[in-house]
Amino acid sequence: MKLLRKVFRLPQKDKAGGEEFADALASRTRRKAGEQPEAGAPEDAPAVRTDVPARRPDTSAWTEEDEGSGSVVARRTGRIAVWAVIGLFAFIGVRSVIAPPQQPTTAPKTNPQAEAAKDDVPEAAAQQVAARFARSYLTWSKDDPDSRATELARDLPKGADTKAGWDGQGLQLVAQTIPGAVTQTSAHQARVSVDVRVSNTQGTGSKAKTVSSWVGLEVPVAETSGRVIVTGQPALVGLAQPVTWKEPGAPDTDIELSERTRTTVANFFEAWVDGTADQSAAPGARIAPLGGGLTWHSLDTWAVETGSGSRRTGLATVRWELAGAELQQTYRVTLTQVSADGASRWQVWQVTSQ
Repeated sequence: MKLLRKVFRLPQKDKAGGEEFADALASRTRRKAGEQPEAGAPEDAPAVRTDVPARRPDTSAWTEEDEGSGSVVARRTGRIAVWAVIGLFAFIGVRSVIAPPQQPTTAPKTNPQAEAAKDDVPEAAAQQVAARFARSYLTWSKDDPDSRATELARDLPKGADTKAGWDGQGLQLVAQTIPGAVTQTSAHQARVSVDVRVSNTQGTGSKAKTVSSWVGLEVPVAETSGRVIVTGQPALVGLAQPVTWKEPGAPDTDIELSERTRTTVANFFEAWVDGTADQSAAPGARIAPLGGGLTWHSLDTWAVETGSGSRRTGLATVRWELAGAELQQTYRVTLTQVSADGASRWQVWQVTSQ
């Protein structure tokens, strides 16, 4: 037991009361006989009276018992387990300092539409090239075939056929091209719709006449080497057809205000066509002047929508004289109430299409 206490540094067993007295008496007797005290005996042990009969040591307070083999094995196993756990935690701590665990990396979130759009042909560039090519493609003259070939070569791949299906006959001019929808067909390839206004001469001699019309053209394009080119012959296609649309019902009309402001609106339109709209419009209004060639004819209808407040809106139907004809148009006019010197009046603030 003493060996185990030294190994595990356990505290010494307390002595029973009888054992302390017996040790002191034995030390006193040895001093009288001239013997040296035993090693480990205290130097200042208290004096012991000899006239008092010695008490018999009480050995019942501490009794050493042999431990069973089972409890010894259990204790040893427990200590081994404790030291194993401590060692494991120590190893994990050292390992985390030397080689810290790698943090899991999360893949960046991707937008499928954005990823797919990376391979799209740029729409603006595709429309520009398709419109230019359509003008050159549908313009020809049998008297000057080389001009058409030179213009087509600008947007075709090197070595491509610059006749592009033309037989070298006839005469046709292009007045206007309007690029439309761009349909992405595959990676870096697309198809562009172009509306083209063409003019050609029909008939001969005194019966010859120039006819203009719109045609639809689809132009295949591709993006390569940093630019957009035409990859093949365009194809004539149909134009969009008219569709039905139900116009919303007209709003209720403020008859009294319409009558009071009719002259104000008519005077504004007349001043607008004369270039003096700023004199009849409300202060702060920004209304661009009309172009030349127009002449004021009349205000056919004017109706202010029901409402409240200092800003009111109405519809004005006016008639212009242009190029020997009369042209009727409808405008949405916004009025604002202006006050000065204790009086108020309505003036035009804004004019837009219906």
